[in-house]
Amino acid sequence: WMYIDRYTPVRGGRWSDRLRRLSIWSIVSNYFPIKLIKTEDLDPNRNYIFGYHPHGAATVGAGINFLTEATHFSTLFPGIRPHLMALHSNFFCPFLRELFLSLGECSVSRESCQYFLNGSSGRGDAVVIVTGGMKELYLTEYQRMIFYLKKRKGFIRLALENGASLVPVITFGENEHYRQYNNWISNRWIWGRSIVGYLPLRHPVTTVVGKPIHVNQIIDPSQTDIDQLHDQYLQAIEQLYNTNKANYGFENVKLEII
Repeated sequence: WMYIDRYTPVRGGRWSDRLRRLSIWSIVSNYFPIKLIKTEDLDPNRNYIFGYHPHGAATVGAGINFLTEATHFSTLFPGIRPHLMALHSNFFCPFLRELFLSLGECSVSRESCQYFLNGSSGRGDAVVIVTGGMKELYLTEYQRMIFYLKKRKGFIRLALENGASLVPVITFGENEHYRQYNNWISNRWIWGRSIVGYLPLRHPVTTVVGKPIHVNQIIDPSQTDIDQLHDQYLQAIEQLYNTNKANYGFENVKLEII
């Protein structure tokens, strides 16, 4: 079955409103609790790339806010369908792959992103990319905000090639679910709250969706085009962080972009 269905993760997934609205997701959301904040309306006649920061140890904020309706995404952003993009290897696990696909998760491959952004699936799609990836995961530290972003320009190219609007997204509290300890076996060892340390610590999580940067389509963007839009995005990230940090207990935490 997985072989027959191998193209689904790169061609839109298998969206299920029923699964996205299960009450279990609200229970999970209330545990932390998790909130989703809108700063500006999004036009459902456009497609978007949400740049999500930071990765954190478990990306809890991204999962609850964009894979479920626990925080009322469709009410805040009517007409927008979010798709959290993940490693393609996530879809090699039987049963779990069906859950991921039904919640709107898709492969983060270029082919998959293009499917949503070039209009193949219509308008009103939001591709959610955790731009820092695994490198940012290993930079996760309690009470620090480190974004691995200066060398990440693939999503900028995608935005230019498809004329997709860029939306900066910052989650306050994403790094506070686990404590990190140096370990001689690995670079980091994460620890939560149960006897085995896997249950995340309870800490408020607030995801702030920023103002979109509307992008004119350039089929074959030059490096200058990419660099200019990347600089604009970095400025938007810094502005979004500085505007909101005091509201969520991060007034003394400096944003580090590397």
